[in-house]
Amino acid sequence: MNFINRLSKKYLASENLSRQILGAFLEWQPKYFWLFVLLILPAVGLSLIIPPGNLINALLLTGLNFGLLLTIKACQRLIDVFNLRKNDIGITWCYVTILAAIGMWIICFVLIFDIKGDGKVAAAIGIIGGVLGWIFQDKLKGVITFFHLRLHHLLAVGDWLVVDKLGVDGKVQRMTLTSVTIYNWDTTTSTIPISALQSEHFINKQNMMDGRTYGRRMLKNFVLDTGWFRVLSDEEINKIKETIETGEGNDRNSISMNLLSDEIHEGMLNAQLYRLYIYHWLMNHPHISQRPLLIVRWMDQKEGGMPLQIYAFITDSTLAQFEWQQSQIIEHIIKSLDWFGLRLYQSPSAYDVSNSNIYLTKEPADYIKEVKYE
Repeated sequence: MNFINRLSKKYLASENLSRQILGAFLEWQPKYFWLFVLLILPAVGLSLIIPPGNLINALLLTGLNFGLLLTIKACQRLIDVFNLRKNDIGITWCYVTILAAIGMWIICFVLIFDIKGDGKVAAAIGIIGGVLGWIFQDKLKGVITFFHLRLHHLLAVGDWLVVDKLGVDGKVQRMTLTSVTIYNWDTTTSTIPISALQSEHFINKQNMMDGRTYGRRMLKNFVLDTGWFRVLSDEEINKIKETIETGEGNDRNSISMNLLSDEIHEGMLNAQLYRLYIYHWLMNHPHISQRPLLIVRWMDQKEGGMPLQIYAFITDSTLAQFEWQQSQIIEHIIKSLDWFGLRLYQSPSAYDVSNSNIYLTKEPADYIKEVKYE
């Protein structure tokens, strides 16, 4: 028996499909013996009842049960192997084989015992079928959902799956007819019924991870303090145009490389100029895709300020690279606010209130910050 099991493992580790199938059939475990016993006993009992004393029917049913169990056992072992190798086609065909084997068992059972289609038999089968359908309705939904997802290529082993309502966010580790096992990014493991993917909204991000899209979306809102919004003076506008024309500072992050003189005119707000600068800077960024969308826009005014929304796609889609590029972009957006005399809004904290230095003076407060053009 040990020799057969060693041979089975060797064949299962092979790249050849026929050897893998043979290895799955050769594998033996002690628990299978008791399953065979449980299948033989009903066969003997039925042969004594329908029709009485028919030994041939008992032998045929025993062989039929043995073949069904062997097929299911081999397919389940192959499913484990295919899950490890992320062979989704093999998993699907294994389940098709199991369902086909069950269908053949039912047909052969009817032929062996020569069950006629009279009213009583049909009614009995209908009642039994209805009760079994009600009991195993979740299993049936799982089977339908599994084949729906596989036929439409909506889910595969190794895909990044997100189901917000169920708290799932990670890689699909194992997929069966009734359940999906996901290894979450927080190193936990979740197992959900596969039928939940038909009733709940889920997101498959694998195409993005594989680079088959334009990139991974970055959506950030920066709330700016409107108290720092103001119209630029003629002197400031002329200085900006001079900076652009002379090309002072050849760094790609500088104003001279990311603004056009034709876009600057009298009466512009510093916030408007800043929005144009960020848009052009993102357009020239090597890790930002200009498709399908690149938007820099103002959102509705809030109590704390006016949000500036950045809607862009970063071409680096893997988690670490995406977060790195996104962090660098956010840091530059924050740093460049000072160049245009702007600042982010932040509600005063208890520390700010307790450490404020407010004095009554004859001189009015000057809130206009000096603008530095780099």
